[in-house]
Amino acid sequence: MQPGQQNELRPVHLPEIDRSIVWALREIVEPITGDRMAHVPVLTDFLDGVDYQPADMFVNARWHHYDPPLPRNEAATILYRRHVLLNQEVADPEELPWIAGPAVLFKHRVWDGNGNGLMLEASDETPMR
Repeated sequence: MQPGQQNELRPVHLPEIDRSIVWALREIVEPITGDRMAHVPVLTDFLDGVDYQPADMFVNARWHHYDPPLPRNEAATILYRRHVLLNQEVADPEELPWIAGPAVLFKHRVWDGNGNGLMLEASDETPMR
């Protein structure tokens, strides 16, 4: 997801079990985000409905260090804020941080919640936006 641009869908192959999924994710994500990646849990419905499912999104971890600043990514911000609003007690979404720059959204879970990548079957083709 690039700010102000149409979403792009790419199939990616995640590594064999014997290779670190974190390094594979970095190889996929960081050329798109332009810097070190940061994991952002989100809720989304890939059919543009309201059947929200947990998904994994990655963004530029250093977006706030850029001068000029990276542009705000409204689509990624909506996904992030939806997750927080539905899982935490936050009254005003504008109190929450926003996402800047490119974001990579995976259709399937690839992160385990403890900061570790999930090991997937080598044949899994995981679409990302």
